[in-house]
Amino acid sequence: MILLVDAGNTRIKWVLWNDGQFVRRGHVLHRGSDRALLGEQLWGTLERPAQVVIASVAGTELVGTLNRWISETWAVPVHCAVSEAAGFGITSAYAVPAQMGADRWVGMIGARNRIARASCVVDCGTAITIDALSATGVHRGGVIFPGIRLMRESLYRDTRQIPEEHNGQVVLFGASTRDCVWGGTVHAVATAIDGITGRMREELGEESLCLLTGGDAETLLPYLRGRYRLEPDLIFHGLLVIAGQA
Repeated sequence: MILLVDAGNTRIKWVLWNDGQFVRRGHVLHRGSDRALLGEQLWGTLERPAQVVIASVAGTELVGTLNRWISETWAVPVHCAVSEAAGFGITSAYAVPAQMGADRWVGMIGARNRIARASCVVDCGTAITIDALSATGVHRGGVIFPGIRLMRESLYRDTRQIPEEHNGQVVLFGASTRDCVWGGTVHAVATAIDGITGRMREELGEESLCLLTGGDAETLLPYLRGRYRLEPDLIFHGLLVIAGQA
């Protein structure tokens, strides 16, 4: 068994790979939580895997905490993915490859493994990242902009007459400030994704496919006008490639 871990800005998500399939999965919100307890909360009921592969943008302190728990509890190898100049069929566009978030790098590896054609990889998390890949695996570059939650939080924080409210409705014609904020942020992000991927596909000049992943992917999908393929486990597929299992 292999434990695959995606440590994002807000959540730690994991799946267990065994006999060619994902057999178990879970997640924990790590923002504001007691990090000393994270390992037990995440995997306290799991049997010992053969290895652990991690993609993290959550910082070295959190990864160190997870590594210590894994070492003390299971004593198994841990591989932390890092962005490289080239590898696994991908060539990075970054002059300093290590500065690219590991989640983006691993997501592109997953995309390359899933489809053998040009693609735009759209990861809808705390931040939205969109990366363009040519049919030969050359990373053309990408963009990063705030996700839905960050947009809402900026409005709540930096305006005087927009109170923080939860459970708004995503509508185009909001009839309350709450619904205007919820609808506005979702439609803003969806419109940005459509516009940017459309321009990227024109620049690629190839028969390309847009892959949609990340925690807000299913929320955004109904509001997107373009054609997207939902790939909720894209990062985990990339980690499988790194682990030599795909």
